[in-house]
Amino acid sequence: MSTCPDPTSGRQPDFLDAKASLALLGVRPQTLYAYVSRGAIRSVPQPGTKAHLYSRSDIERVVARAAARAGHAAAAAGAMDHGPPIVSSGITEITEAGPAYRGYLASDLARQGVPFERVCELLWGAPLDVDRASAWRIPPRDQALAREAGLRILHGADPHRVYGSLAMLALQLERTLRMSGGGAQDAGVAQEARLLICAVAQALGCVGPARALTLPDRSESIASTLIRSFGCETTPARIRAVNALLVLLADHELPPGTLAVRAAASGGANLFDCIAVGICASAGTEIAGHYAVVDRFLTARPSATALRDKALRLHQRAQRIPGFTHPLYMGGDPRARHLLAIAAELADDSFNMRQVTDFVGWAQENLADHPRHEFAVVCLVRALRLPVWSAAVFFLVARMAGWAAHVEEQRSVTGLWRPRARYVPRP
Repeated sequence: MSTCPDPTSGRQPDFLDAKASLALLGVRPQTLYAYVSRGAIRSVPQPGTKAHLYSRSDIERVVARAAARAGHAAAAAGAMDHGPPIVSSGITEITEAGPAYRGYLASDLARQGVPFERVCELLWGAPLDVDRASAWRIPPRDQALAREAGLRILHGADPHRVYGSLAMLALQLERTLRMSGGGAQDAGVAQEARLLICAVAQALGCVGPARALTLPDRSESIASTLIRSFGCETTPARIRAVNALLVLLADHELPPGTLAVRAAASGGANLFDCIAVGICASAGTEIAGHYAVVDRFLTARPSATALRDKALRLHQRAQRIPGFTHPLYMGGDPRARHLLAIAAELADDSFNMRQVTDFVGWAQENLADHPRHEFAVVCLVRALRLPVWSAAVFFLVARMAGWAAHVEEQRSVTGLWRPRARYVPRP
């Protein structure tokens, strides 16, 4: 089995054969098998042969942890790639059952139908109060200024390139409020974040079919406003599904966007600038842009047989299936399981979820590979008949909640937040 990158992609392989794995680890075969048996390194069987491939990211993480025992510098060098923790945080813990927000499992919150608005406030440090009305009350003047900024930035934008527009909206919103003397300029993180999330949900209507702001009802939830902004009618089932999606994606420890947000906050940037930084750091093909990659994989040839064939070809090139293989969840991403179950309940003939479910089961049984949340979000968006570009936008809107919490937490820490670089001369 070749472990070289696909020459047409320029990528490093996501999986390595035994020979390359042993060379990277610097161990004997028995030690590699011990890592596999303990669940430290994922082993992917190759159908029709006795050969296995091994997760490159898992191997690199094992190498980093081994190097960490050699001293502080080695530990710091490995920590940025799923190695030892580098930040003490009281916001989100990654558990085998998925992320837990201040002690509450996100999957439990989603399953219980806790409104996204209440989960946001939990992340921002408030006690969880599920009985209080979920709709946010924004001062009318600030709401009007937010709509003005949203209309100016997002009107006529390309929905498939909306990330930059969302970042610009965050920047423009702060400046609009400051120049007009709006109340949010002296507000805390929670009030500013509520205003920003409401503004984004409404302004996205300028990118949807209506090409106009989505003006919410007095008691309307963020989930409902987003569905209407994407050009679809709201139903209780759709609102529950989108609310669950937002809750499950609200935070997830320290991916690149959160790292960027915390770095900006440590330098004294305001919330709106920090969120803009997070959006830009998350806009690439490995994060928000990955939803489009997953959608192309799913919809180009959507039958279970065709999906299996494509997955096998990817494994033969030592590449991962789009939307599969999460480095933090050896047994599969719990968020994906929850969202795939919702998608299976809501899908109709326009999206054959049964074929996708059969493929997922086959991949888990034959490749020991599991879907990530990106795969499940795309399935849910398709099942709800929402535009495919909405998948990445849902992620960004949801993650604004977690980013705001990280801004507030970082502000309580003194000093700039910056990792050290190790100079290595190049030939």
